[in-house]
Amino acid sequence: MKIAKTNKTINKTQIDVIIGVLILNSAAAIISVIFTKEPMPIIMGLVFGTIISILNFRLLYLALKKAVNLPPHKAQAYASSKYFMRYVVTGVVLFVAIRAENINVLGTIFALISIKMVILKTELLNSKQFFVNIFKRREE
Repeated sequence: MKIAKTNKTINKTQIDVIIGVLILNSAAAIISVIFTKEPMPIIMGLVFGTIISILNFRLLYLALKKAVNLPPHKAQAYASSKYFMRYVVTGVVLFVAIRAENINVLGTIFALISIKMVILKTELLNSKQFFVNIFKRREE
């Protein structure tokens, strides 16, 4: 029963993060439409980076889910290989964004790191205990 509840919480968290990324990158696309003369390359970069960012996030979840059920030495090797693979994918994405004329590399980079911003916002900055711990005075 507890495992089912944990899986439900994990899935809800993933969906919340993905929705947050889509909202943030949609806002960035709207801002690019308003403030730039040629918004399409930026929007293409945002779409390209968003897709890869969400894919990497999902691949991270699947790799960690499998790694926790492996023996420690196999888990480390498995997690490391998947980690390296995600970096290769990110490198290829950045290379394609740099080489393609219709994809703005800055839009792609923003979309790739947007998931990190959303995770920080949803999981860290929404925690009241985080701010309490910052301002709590420690007496020794």
